[in-house]
Amino acid sequence: MPRGNVRIRPAELADVDVLAELAAEYRASVGGHTYRVARRTGGPAGDTHARYLRLLEDARHRVVVAADEGSGTVLGMAVFGLDVVSTLADVPSVYVGNLLVAPRHRHRGAGRALLAAAVSYADELGVDHVIVGVAAGGREANRFLARLGFAPLVLRRVAPVSALRRTLGLVDSLGDGRMHVPRRRLPGRAGLPPSARAARLRRLP
Repeated sequence: MPRGNVRIRPAELADVDVLAELAAEYRASVGGHTYRVARRTGGPAGDTHARYLRLLEDARHRVVVAADEGSGTVLGMAVFGLDVVSTLADVPSVYVGNLLVAPRHRHRGAGRALLAAAVSYADELGVDHVIVGVAAGGREANRFLARLGFAPLVLRRVAPVSALRRTLGLVDSLGDGRMHVPRRRLPGRAGLPPSARAARLRRLP
């Protein structure tokens, strides 16, 4: 598709299939595998549709799409909401989530147009900062945002509760709502190998 003008408009219920497809295509591009078109079925695809339907009905968020002005083809999307810079710095900011541009439609100005819409939304709310959520593996997106002046703010890591329970050595609740975390045993004199104990004894006066 040739490069053309990009128009930002509010997302509509009729766009839900396209929004879910954009999300699936983006996840595939970050993960390095072929994406499957999301459809209105159960499982992850159905959950994605349901999430976007809820966002479209949520007055606290604004879902917008970038569309080709000539053909109307949706090139990308974004979700705007009001947030703060951090829990310690209570500075109101516009949070841009799901900033997605289809890989086949990149380098046409859709990303810039979506961020320009975020600036307009910030002006509308009277806030001075814009925060963009981006996947840690999205190298191209991170480079794009850096060129526009976005600085790293915080790195968030995620872990399943089951994995944390295993790696922390957590045992069952003590009965009062507390979890027991075994203390890591540090090697003392008795825990040292014989050669190390002998070397320590030689150093003693």
